[in-house]
Amino acid sequence: MVAAQKELAQRIALHQKRLRFGDELQTMSSIADRAGVHRDTLYALLKGDRISPRSQYAIDRALREIEAENVGLTTSRVLNITIDANGPRLRFGASTERILPGEI
Repeated sequence: MVAAQKELAQRIALHQKRLRFGDELQTMSSIADRAGVHRDTLYALLKGDRISPRSQYAIDRALREIEAENVGLTTSRVLNITIDANGPRLRFGASTERILPGEI
């Protein structure tokens, strides 16, 4: 994946993650509508598929507009707990580690 396309995919993934955590942001469909592309194009980009330069430009422009509109909105703070040999640790941000029932 080209560097610009990879950076764009990361920005969309961050937006999608903030939506999952409850931030009141524009939906993926509204981003696609604003960019003039199909919603599946956004998901193809997230999967790492190549998309046309015109779509990349349109999505980038739409994301920049949306990010400018969302300046000042509070972001959710997600707290995660990890348990290791040193005991439990509290951190901000999403964690990909799972706590299994027998580990608690």
